Amino acid sequence: MIGPIQIRQRGPTPRGMRRIWGNASKEAYAAAAQFFDDHLRDRRFTEAHARAAGYKKRKGENQTGRARRRSYTGRKEREFKHNRPLEFTGKTRKALESGGRISSTKNRARVRYPQARKFSYRHPKSQIRMQEEFRTLLPEEEVQLGQVYDRRLDELLDSNDFTSVRKIA
Repeated sequence: MIGPIQIRQRGPTPRGMRRIWGNASKEAYAAAAQFFDDHLRDRRFTEAHARAAGYKKRKGENQTGRARRRSYTGRKEREFKHNRPLEFTGKTRKALESGGRISSTKNRARVRYPQARKFSYRHPKSQIRMQEEFRTLLPEEEVQLGQVYDRRLDELLDSNDFTSVRKIA
């Protein structure tokens, strides 16, 4: 599940439009979730997003010399030639490319990634929460997702023949 997004308030819904509004909102949330899966998912694995989202520092990031080479960060740089967060070998990132399971209601959308179970593994004394880091939305991403939602909702409500929701996957 991704965090809250910023959407435009439209006031109270007229009673006769309630079902149409709910169906349109459900599909608009699904469109926002699909946008997240297509465009924002891969950003989670970049160093720039890690800094902006406030990911916890990994062991060895502030060290130099032998201590760094022997640490998690040093092993990652030496063996896999990268320093991307949420990624060691890259298997989970590649598994996520197949896409997530999108489900939506009139009030929210969820993108589930059953391939990302490794984000749940952690040492009990570690402060790093990979699931939370992956879910973190930046303020500009919240605005982007809200714009996708608003645009799709306006399209659906402006079309005269919209009455139900099409099935997604």
